[in-house]
Amino acid sequence: GVTYADETMPQPYDPLESVNRATFGLNDVIDAVIVNPLVTVWNAVLPQPVRQGVSNVFDNLDDVYAGVNHALQGRGTQAGTDFSRVLVNTTVGVGGLFDVGTKIGLKKSYGDFGQTLGVWGFSTGPYIVLPLLGPSTLRETAGRAVRVTTDARNLLPTNTYYALTGTEYLATRADAKANEGLIAASSLDRYVFLRNLYWQRRFNLVQEGRQAISSPTQP
Repeated sequence: GVTYADETMPQPYDPLESVNRATFGLNDVIDAVIVNPLVTVWNAVLPQPVRQGVSNVFDNLDDVYAGVNHALQGRGTQAGTDFSRVLVNTTVGVGGLFDVGTKIGLKKSYGDFGQTLGVWGFSTGPYIVLPLLGPSTLRETAGRAVRVTTDARNLLPTNTYYALTGTEYLATRADAKANEGLIAASSLDRYVFLRNLYWQRRFNLVQEGRQAISSPTQP
């Protein structure tokens, strides 16, 4: 198996495969009928610098959550970098439209509540395919729930909340469009390919967190 930080990655645990494949198929239909046409319009109407600016704004919000989670994991140095990115990008970067932080050496790092639960020792649980959102696990779904319930956008009017969430979803899918095409062209069984890819990525994120807090040389 794949090894990372002296630990072997377990095989994907997928006891709900039949249900997951059905949801996977439903997501494909939704993509074909609704999401892909919207992404095509998004890419055609908005110039690349505008699309990048929109993505940067949502990335700036993600940096807040990354900082919170790195702090919860005991990774104080990395949390400081995350919050410094938020400060610089929100001010000099005009509300996050421009990623000034990366240009001055504040490297972006991913972190979420699912990763934190893994670092704390919670089991991954079974693999789950969520409607619209796609690959997940029981642990990562719990992490998503924490993110949703603590999102500052919950304080906004309902219509504004849905508009922002929909825009973020479209921007994320537009960014991933090229990779999705490569996956579709290179895999005979996309379900298995995406499941294994997601499982390995989440494993590596948790191992990264565990390794960082066990080594003084890591952020």
